[in-house]
Amino acid sequence: MHKSRSFRNKIIYTLCIIFLMIPMFLLSQPSSGRGSGGEHGSPGGLLERLRSEDKINVEDVGEVNMTAETVRLGTFGLNGVAQMMLWQKAEEAKKKKDWSTLAATLNQLIILNPHLESVWRFQGWNLAYNVSVECDNYKDRYEWVKRGIRFLESGTKYNPRSIRITWDVGWTTAQKISRSDERVQFRQLFREDDEFNKDRPLEERDSWIVGRLWYRKAEALNEKEGVDLGTISPTLFFSYAPNAQAYYSDNIEQDGIFDHRARRAWETFSAEWKAFGEKELDSATGDKMRLEDEEKERAKADMYREQLEALSPGLYQRLVDTKRARLTPLELEAVDTPFEERTADQHNIASDASEKIRVSNEEWAGNLPPDLRTKGMELAKLLDAASQQAQLIRRYRMIVNYKFWRLRGQLEKTDEIMEARRLIYEADIAFMDGDLVSAKDNYDAALRLWNQMIRTEQFDEIIDEEMFGSDLRELIDKYEIILSQLNQTLPADFPLREVLERTSPTDDALLYDMRRRLIQDEQRGFQMIQ
Repeated sequence: MHKSRSFRNKIIYTLCIIFLMIPMFLLSQPSSGRGSGGEHGSPGGLLERLRSEDKINVEDVGEVNMTAETVRLGTFGLNGVAQMMLWQKAEEAKKKKDWSTLAATLNQLIILNPHLESVWRFQGWNLAYNVSVECDNYKDRYEWVKRGIRFLESGTKYNPRSIRITWDVGWTTAQKISRSDERVQFRQLFREDDEFNKDRPLEERDSWIVGRLWYRKAEALNEKEGVDLGTISPTLFFSYAPNAQAYYSDNIEQDGIFDHRARRAWETFSAEWKAFGEKELDSATGDKMRLEDEEKERAKADMYREQLEALSPGLYQRLVDTKRARLTPLELEAVDTPFEERTADQHNIASDASEKIRVSNEEWAGNLPPDLRTKGMELAKLLDAASQQAQLIRRYRMIVNYKFWRLRGQLEKTDEIMEARRLIYEADIAFMDGDLVSAKDNYDAALRLWNQMIRTEQFDEIIDEEMFGSDLRELIDKYEIILSQLNQTLPADFPLREVLERTSPTDDALLYDMRRRLIQDEQRGFQMIQ
C-alpha cells in the first residue's frame, strides 16, 4: 500500500512538472528572427516580446563583461551586499581624498555591476576633475582628463541607453578641455591628439565640437529611442548642443580665425539655436511650449485685449479707478512712487495695493453689458491663455538666456561685427607688443562698428541685454587701460557712453584696479602662448 501511494505521488509530481513546463515554454520561447528568405520569424513568447518592447535584451543592455559575470556568480547571491560594502569603502576614500583607493574601489564596483550608472558617472568625474589636478604638469593633467572621458565612453558601451552617461561624455569633453584654467594648453593638446581623435579631420578637432556630438547622441536616445529624461529639464538638456556650437564659434575667433570658418560657425549656431527655439518642450507643469513663441503669444494677447476693450471702450480703466478710490493716501503714494525710488516699506505697501486694484480679465468681461458678456468671456479666456503662455515661455527663456543667444547668433555673423572682432584681436597683439597707438586706433575702429550695429533697428534690443553690456564693458575697460597709458581719457562724445551708464560702474578705484590687473594678466598669458 505504501509503495503504491509513493508511486502514485511520483506520477502526480511528474505530471505537474510537465503541466507547468508548458506555460513556461510558451512564455519564454525565444524569437526565431528572420528566415533565410527574409520572411519574419516567430516573435517569441510573452517574456521575449516584453524584453523587446522594453529594450532589455542582452544586445540592448550593452556589452557583456564575462569577468563581471564570473565575479557575480562567485558572490553566491551576495552581490548586493558586496556592492553596499564597496560603496561604503568608496565614500570613506572620497572623504580622505584617497583617489587611488577610490578609483580601485569603483572599478571593483563596475566589475560587480557594469550597469550601475552612478559608478560610471562618479568615476569619470573623479578621474577628469579630482585625479587630474593632483598632477603638476599640464600634459599629465590632460592625460588624466582624457582617461576620465575614455572611462565614460566605456560606460556607454555597457549602458547604451543611459542618457546621463552619454551626456557626461559631452560635458567633460567640452567643459573640462575648453573651460579649465589650462584651456589654452588643453585645446592645443586636444587638436594634436591623433590617438584620441583618430580619423577626425583637423578642423573638427575641437572639444566643443566633439562634446556637441555627444550631446546630440544623448538627444537621440530621448527622441529616437524614447528614453525618458527623468528629472532633467528638457529646456536645459536641449540647449547644450547649440551652446557648444556657440562657444566653438567664439573660441576660434579668440584663436585669430576670422575667415569663412568663423562665419560658417556662427551661421550654424544661429540655425541650431532657432531650431532649438522652435522645438516643442515640456515645462515643469506638463504644458507644451516653444521658446520662439513668446512674441507670438504676446501679440495674440494684445489682439484679444484690444478686442475686449473695443466691446466697451474705457470700461477697464473705470474699474481700476473705482478700486483706486478705495485706497488709503499711504497706499496711493506708494503705488504712484516710481519703483526704483520706493523705500522698503513702500515696496511692501505697493505690492498689496497693486493687488487690491488689479482687475482680472474675467472681472472685466463680467462687467460688460449683458448682450456682450458671452463674447467678452470667450475673449477673456483667450487673453488669459495667451498671457499665461507668454509668461511661461519667458521664465524658461531666462533659464537659457534665450534672447541673448538669439541676438548674438544674428549679430556675430554680420560683416561689421566680424571685422570688429578682428580689429580687437589685432589691437590686443599690438598692445602686447607695446604699440599703444595702433592698439588705440584698432579699438577706436572696432568700438565704432559696435556702436553702429547696436543702433540699427535689428539689434537695438542688445543694449538692454545685461550679458551684452558686460561683454562690451570689458572691451571698454581694455580700451581705457590703453588710453591711460597714453595719458588720455574717454572723450565726452564716446559713442558707447550709454553702455557705461547702464552697466556696473568701475569708478571705484579698487574695483577698477582689480579689473585692470585681470586684463593685464590675460594679456601676459596671451603673449606667452604666442
